[in-house]
Amino acid sequence: MFSGFWSWVLVIVLVVAIFSADKLPDLKKFIEKSTKDGLEAAKKGAKNVEEKIAKVKAEKEKKKDSDENPDNEE
Repeated sequence: MFSGFWSWVLVIVLVVAIFSADKLPDLKKFIEKSTKDGLEAAKKGAKNVEEKIAKVKAEKEKKKDSDENPDNEE
């Protein structure tokens, strides 16, 4: 049980030593901004995919309708 606790203490000490305490708020802001930007990009990508799927479905239905009801009657 102590090994888990002490390992977290060691990680925190190393983070503070590497980034120094005054840079940690900047690191937090950077991580929050990066996460927010990543989520927005994922949502935009999902929206684009949904639009493309809807377009393909509409084209497929249009083709199906034209195959069932041919305009050229001989």
